[in-house]
Amino acid sequence: MVVADHSDGFGLFPRLSEGDGELLADPTVKEWYDLMKAGKGAEVAYAIVNAQASGTIPRVFAVEGFDSSQPGNRSAWHEVIQAAEEANEPGRFTAFIGYEWTSNSSGDGNGNNLHRNVIYRDGGDLARQVDPLTTAQPWGSPNPRDLWKWMAAYEEKTHGGVLAIAHNGNVSNGRMFPIIESFTGKQIDREYAEVRARWEPLVEVTQMKGDGETHPFLSPNDEFADYETWDKGNLDLTEAKKPTMFEFEYARSALKNGLRLEKELGVNPYKFGMVGSTDTHTALSTADEDNFFAKVSVYEPNATRAVNPFMANPP
Repeated sequence: MVVADHSDGFGLFPRLSEGDGELLADPTVKEWYDLMKAGKGAEVAYAIVNAQASGTIPRVFAVEGFDSSQPGNRSAWHEVIQAAEEANEPGRFTAFIGYEWTSNSSGDGNGNNLHRNVIYRDGGDLARQVDPLTTAQPWGSPNPRDLWKWMAAYEEKTHGGVLAIAHNGNVSNGRMFPIIESFTGKQIDREYAEVRARWEPLVEVTQMKGDGETHPFLSPNDEFADYETWDKGNLDLTEAKKPTMFEFEYARSALKNGLRLEKELGVNPYKFGMVGSTDTHTALSTADEDNFFAKVSVYEPNATRAVNPFMANPP
């Protein structure tokens, strides 16, 4: 198990919940705080996702790297490391150290999900030496190429090991497994293929926000292709899904395109294993049907949760 908190916003939510004066001095953040205290935390979560995806998040709330100018973030990362170290029992239970790199922009200012879960092979002695990568400029970047550079730099410094797992490709709106990069508008090259294959040996193909293996549009003869499909739009539902997007966000079509790209480039960027995850946001690992505590806390067991959608349809 890994508790992989989002690198953008790392350590800020407890401060918001506690009414940190520096944060509440911003009127937008103060509005979020008031909504949280009124029991409308889900509305705040959606608002923050939308603001981060569109680049309109308040300056005081934008994490610009885990540096001394942002008190609390570094200690929050160290708390995550400590929790994993305390829970880890070799041979019995493996608690990985990790975080979720939080790219929502795909280079176009929309909420097109390019999140990766970054998992450490190492213990805290190495993980503490390099802080997680965020997307806020100038320290961070929303471009996966820069995440791979960060991973290489981490291993060079610590001689440790990390990998990235592509996460929720089904809400990337055609950006997760590109042939044409959204950040450059150019076809991926051999360097992209080599580096991606090096750092992303696994892909998440199922979790609570939908199945990511294939889609009925891509696999019309597969009776299981419509299992747990979530295909309404991108992460913040600001852009509705189009059929042309499916090929570049589902794993099965990525495997096919990888073989084709290998013939052109000499390297297959999409040669990967597959994993399933919970992606709960409740701090609970259970996903059993008879003990299901939902994706987020507002949908924990109650009399009406079955009739309330997790997120509304896009406009």
